[in-house]
Amino acid sequence: MPTKQLNNLFITGGDLLKVLALLLVAVGIFYPLFSSEYAYTDEYVQLWLYKKGTNFQMFITQGRFVTEKLFQWLFGNANTIHDLTTIRLFSFFGWLICIPAWYFIVKKMTVREKLSPLLVFFSILYLICTPPFSIYVQWASCLEHFIANTAGLLAGYILYSSYRAQKKITAQISDVALCIALGVFSLFTYQNGYGSFFLPFIIYLAAKPSKLRIVLIAIFFFFVTYGIYYFLFKYNLRANNLEAVGRTNISIDFFPKVRFFFGRALAIPFHFNYLFNEKDLIGAAVYVVILFTWIAFDVRISGLSMISYLKPFVLSIVVLVLIYLPSLIVKENYASNRTLFALNMAVFFLVANTLLTAIKNHRTRLATVIVLSSVFVANAYFNFTRQFLNPVRDEYRSVRAFIEANYHAGVDTVYFIQPHEDFFVRRYGITRSWDEFGVPSTFFNWVPEFFVKQVIFEKTGNHDIAEKMITRQWPGKKEFGDSASPLSQHIMVVDIEDILSR
Repeated sequence: MPTKQLNNLFITGGDLLKVLALLLVAVGIFYPLFSSEYAYTDEYVQLWLYKKGTNFQMFITQGRFVTEKLFQWLFGNANTIHDLTTIRLFSFFGWLICIPAWYFIVKKMTVREKLSPLLVFFSILYLICTPPFSIYVQWASCLEHFIANTAGLLAGYILYSSYRAQKKITAQISDVALCIALGVFSLFTYQNGYGSFFLPFIIYLAAKPSKLRIVLIAIFFFFVTYGIYYFLFKYNLRANNLEAVGRTNISIDFFPKVRFFFGRALAIPFHFNYLFNEKDLIGAAVYVVILFTWIAFDVRISGLSMISYLKPFVLSIVVLVLIYLPSLIVKENYASNRTLFALNMAVFFLVANTLLTAIKNHRTRLATVIVLSSVFVANAYFNFTRQFLNPVRDEYRSVRAFIEANYHAGVDTVYFIQPHEDFFVRRYGITRSWDEFGVPSTFFNWVPEFFVKQVIFEKTGNHDIAEKMITRQWPGKKEFGDSASPLSQHIMVVDIEDILSR
């Protein structure tokens, strides 16, 4: 970041105390990470296949070169499921290091744009409480997100700050070059993380709805950065004789994607961290009510006529779409929480600014922030512990204990009967949200084989024995019964629902 920008951040003792408080909130919510041993879905695959001495690659063909190198380093040095704790803490402490940068960037912008000072602490606390943040620290497979999102934010802030400092439509070449370099780095880490590039411009739009030129310039450089990234991605594939995976192919299907964005992706940020199942009609109703309530209040406090208001409103929608662009130009329609971090924050900045502006009395405004912050923290702790950690950890411990107790040297095959996708919902009364909360790890087809191999490896200490273990799997008891598969002393039957129901 340019020196002039760093020297003008208005850092006070109060700011340092607030940052410390935010860090303590994060530790208070996620402290079980320090002592919890478990593995979740992709972690089993990556722990087994990234072991040292293999040439396994998962992310280069997905356009995530930086992430590939991180996984080769961190998972390549992990041997046991217990080692996954270290990888999760790498992500957690990475976020703790980045949180002050987020805080001071937002503070700088609120001061410059004359927004409510309460927005600074409120927004960063909200960031810590979002489901994406929880996923990034509870799931080692998402270890790269603090890098991707923070690089994206810095890219956007440098561009914004350079233009605002000049007070004209010019910028220093060094700032533009740094902006593009950080953007490309973000894209090579996690493409959706680059959406954080637009967060400074969302804040600017909220403060200056009648001044749109800087936002249009940001959109131009956004596409320039994407063009450079795409060229480098293709060049890297050719240089390494690789082919991109199908999920990176561009697929533009306009009307289904419009329906997907406004019907699924945009709905989740308007739930403000409360988890609904993606098909829940109550969740859809909450989204519609909050969306139109916000629009009504925003029109009222903007001081603009309806015609004048339409310009910044439409531009805001365009920016929200661009934030989520990586998920809109591929064939798959999957609005998982981990892809929505930047969109969550953008919606929060827009709605929170409207809320804080609409409340004129300072004490009422402060009380509102305190109450909502308390709700966000309590909900985040509930999401992390009740909706994810407790059921996943119990599943891991119980299934592992069963395999270790029933394995002997004569076992060479495991019959694995998977649980239903909603087994946790029925057993614990929690909400299933995509593949991230409230769903058994062993439900996913790619988990059983590597779960079995890893547990047997840790029990025997022999990689070859674990590698030779044969795993056959069925999606439920009925399918297993219909298969009429023979049983013998060389076969271990692992029935997940039976094990977890004992």
